[in-house]
Amino acid sequence: MTAVQKFSIYNGKLQRALLDPLFTGPLWWALAKSPESVKGALVPVLTSVLSEEKVPKVAKALQWLFILGLVAKANRFLSDLALNHWRLSANKKEWVWDREVAVLTGGCSGIGLLVAHGLQQKGIKVAILDIQPLPKELKGYKNVKYWKCDVTKPEEIVATAREIKQIWWAPSILINNAGIGAPHHIIDIDHSSLTKIFGVNIMSHFTTVKEFLPDMLKKNKGHIVEVASLASFVSIAGITDYSATKAGVLAFSEGLNQELRHRYKSNGVVVTTVHPGWTATPLVTTYDEAIKKHSGDLLKPETVADQIVQQILSCRGAQLVIPRELSVSSAARGWTNWLQEFLRDTQKGVTAV
Repeated sequence: MTAVQKFSIYNGKLQRALLDPLFTGPLWWALAKSPESVKGALVPVLTSVLSEEKVPKVAKALQWLFILGLVAKANRFLSDLALNHWRLSANKKEWVWDREVAVLTGGCSGIGLLVAHGLQQKGIKVAILDIQPLPKELKGYKNVKYWKCDVTKPEEIVATAREIKQIWWAPSILINNAGIGAPHHIIDIDHSSLTKIFGVNIMSHFTTVKEFLPDMLKKNKGHIVEVASLASFVSIAGITDYSATKAGVLAFSEGLNQELRHRYKSNGVVVTTVHPGWTATPLVTTYDEAIKKHSGDLLKPETVADQIVQQILSCRGAQLVIPRELSVSSAARGWTNWLQEFLRDTQKGVTAV
């Protein structure tokens, strides 16, 4: 694990503790506002590690941390509202899981396979679109059906959508999970590979949304999940094409959310964008050792899949950065250029080819 990654994770955990008003509030109250009997028991403990004149300063620091924690909670609350069209309610009563259909692209391996498992366990009908055959782990479930579908071909998506609606009914959940990528440099990539990665990783999202969103709009109910990456925020050498597609997924999600709110006035259809870090999936099999060497242990696909499933079950839209401690990456675009370049430089050996 790199020094930058260790610092980011440690810093994230420390911030979460220090900015938790449920942690800092009682401590500040005990030092500054509590009865003398409480102070009398607490101050000697502090003076055993601090000089007595520093105790008021600690109380003041806790007061500010408490205030900042409240501000942070308010910020998260407002962000949640904004990503859900300013709706307080999740309208969970409208969602009856054994009556919902989810379309999942790339559901035959990796994160997608685990998402399919999680959804079908809740009784949700799962329509898997993939060019890989259905794995044995998903065979035998009556609420899981497989369509061999090349998502880079709009006509196949249209035909598959028609069959799904005939067999079941119009889906209320769409998970654009299919993704491909391999390390190579810009000059070396051939045009067919470039066309394919953009076709799978971003162009297919336009086609699936065009096909399934209209029925969601009619009912004013739906959840669209866009699987992006931390590469949405930070592009590095060797995977420029992949990073470009994932930055495109982020832009697509943001624009889609705006259109839902302002063009269609549909506050019942929400969007979740998922930004996992390096994850142990078939996508990175050829260079997973290099990733471990330069960036540390990979995320378990179960970790990512579980958060996706839980977000769907919450009936709320969100921006998920996984792990949460690396949320600082989303702010990278606002950093000064030398800090951005330093961050990218720490990853220079990950995709060396």
